[in-house]
Amino acid sequence: MTIDREHSTATEGEDLCTACRARGWPRPPRCRPESACLFAQNPWGVHRFFRYNPLLGTRCATAEWPQTVRRAAAARAHPYFAPELLCDPDRHVRRQAIKQAPREHIAPLREDADPSIRAAVARKLLGNDLIIMMGDPEVAIRRIVASRITASMLPLMLGDTDHHVRRVLARRIDASWLTILAEDPVADVRAIVAGRLQWAAQTSRLG
Repeated sequence: MTIDREHSTATEGEDLCTACRARGWPRPPRCRPESACLFAQNPWGVHRFFRYNPLLGTRCATAEWPQTVRRAAAARAHPYFAPELLCDPDRHVRRQAIKQAPREHIAPLREDADPSIRAAVARKLLGNDLIIMMGDPEVAIRRIVASRITASMLPLMLGDTDHHVRRVLARRIDASWLTILAEDPVADVRAIVAGRLQWAAQTSRLG
């Protein structure tokens, strides 16, 4: 028996559209079976749906929707609802919510078990809010922290074991602390310190 694949696909698409609850919404969405669809097998089809219907992101970012839908919807959800999404079990949804939520709401996630969540939080917070993240076990997160804390807080990280962190310190820390880094075991760090000290000396002479 020969199967008409084109007709079969069309029929499946029509059945999917008939069963789609979005059809009953007050403002029916712009969509196409599979290519821009809430229930597309390919995640890109779901993302395309929200690109065509950005205002539906808030409606579809809630817990009753499948993971694939929540991930795509979270990027379009209204920032007002972002704090609720911070509790989503899926880390991709939480990371997206961190970008939109007010800083005071994301502070509790500074000690999240997932390093990618903590990294997203570190990229959003500033100043004193990052103090407890200075000793994060993940080097990549401490590097982010070193680049975002205020200059007056940088001396608190002078004992960091990662030379990339110390390299950031050498570039940002107040000149009065450079003598400590001048004896760093890593040549790159010492070179940055030497360059800054030389520049400071030349500026002083010109002054």
